[in-house]
Amino acid sequence: MRYITATAFASICLVSNAFGQLDALERLEEIQRELDRDLENLHQLESEYGRLDRRMLEPLDQFSRSLIENERFTEAHDILDQAIQIIRISEGLYSHSQFPFLIRHIENYVNRGDWVSAREEMQHLDWLIKRGDNEINEELVATTLDLIDIHLWGVADDFVANQSDHFRKAENLTNFVGRVAQFNYEPGDVRIPAIMYKKVVQMYLQAVAVEAWGQTGLSLRSYSNTGYAISRSDARTSLYYSGLRSLTAIRDFYMQRENPDLEGAAIGYFYLGDWEVLFDNPDAASRAYEQGHNLLTAVGKSEEINLYTSQPQMLPLTEFHGSLETALAARQNAMNVDGEGSSTSFTFKQWSSQFPKTIAPIDYDTREAGLEEVEYAIFSFNLLGLKQVRHWYRGRLKKNVSSPQNLELINQKITRSVDWLELTESIRDLHYRPKLINGEAQTVSATLYFQLADQ
Repeated sequence: MRYITATAFASICLVSNAFGQLDALERLEEIQRELDRDLENLHQLESEYGRLDRRMLEPLDQFSRSLIENERFTEAHDILDQAIQIIRISEGLYSHSQFPFLIRHIENYVNRGDWVSAREEMQHLDWLIKRGDNEINEELVATTLDLIDIHLWGVADDFVANQSDHFRKAENLTNFVGRVAQFNYEPGDVRIPAIMYKKVVQMYLQAVAVEAWGQTGLSLRSYSNTGYAISRSDARTSLYYSGLRSLTAIRDFYMQRENPDLEGAAIGYFYLGDWEVLFDNPDAASRAYEQGHNLLTAVGKSEEINLYTSQPQMLPLTEFHGSLETALAARQNAMNVDGEGSSTSFTFKQWSSQFPKTIAPIDYDTREAGLEEVEYAIFSFNLLGLKQVRHWYRGRLKKNVSSPQNLELINQKITRSVDWLELTESIRDLHYRPKLINGEAQTVSATLYFQLADQ
């Protein structure tokens, strides 16, 4: 009887799997038919207008998006080439109109795994962006921000030998776009601190790279062509102060107006507190959080601030939000995306295997892996407010602040070979903005759904 039941169950599974494969095959065939129709329509327009007519731009744009969405990257490459050629012939070699197509062209190279061609075109776009004859406008800012994100994508996805170069070029472009934004936007425009904060995140990522052993950290510490490099401690200190200056400038952006924006300045103090947590400075973090809380209390936001800080948040926050309204909305959206009922349950996916302690600073991979492909471990832990906890690991004394303590493995599905000691140590090195009630850090219990990097 058991054999018959098992055989019947196996038969049902095989039939279900067969139907699933048929559905997938039918879907692929339907996609191909749609793309074939679009291509036929494109050829009809070319015969009517000519291959390099400006009226071809919109259909080329739409068709390239469809191809990329369906991972037809080689075909999309030729379509984007045609669109860029049309713009250069009709508007000139330096036209800003080509920038969005160049960005997509570079991303398409990366999707194909061709970082060699991507870097070559990124260098060309970098030169186009920084031309002295350029008009300063929103398109220039947007393109620069996109190029920065591709460089950060390259840190995780390109060859290790090129990681430090991507870091430095992202930083250089961030400094450039910060100056452009301040020139282009009206004084007090809230987009300015959001751009300034991009440098803060990059300084932290560089600090993580510097702390780790490896070629990237060494390259970031080099100060001459002869191979000399400053110490890890000095490099981290330099990056700490660089980020601190940027955060102080963000706070002053709100404070030094004719009519100071105390709410924005208070939020700036909270980000300053986060920075001190990331560099394990509990007293400085406590002062910054307290100053932020006091400013919000002074402007009558005591109820909203306790709502904002009622749950811990994983650091670094990848975006800057200069008001309680936008910050609360962003936190709620993140909770909805993760499908969590409470922010004391965290989802973390490694940026890459080379940066196991860092969440991706950008959302660069739109392709979703099936649940059966995800490698994960679930842990429970405690956060002890801003208490500094010391422990030795491989001959180094660590002094972590607002990091997971009392770590316990609850469940896991990891099939690859993993150094569990190194994995758990990576989790202990994560940092969180603590739960704050009336400005005081609290102890909380939490769980972490930890996903291994795909590579």
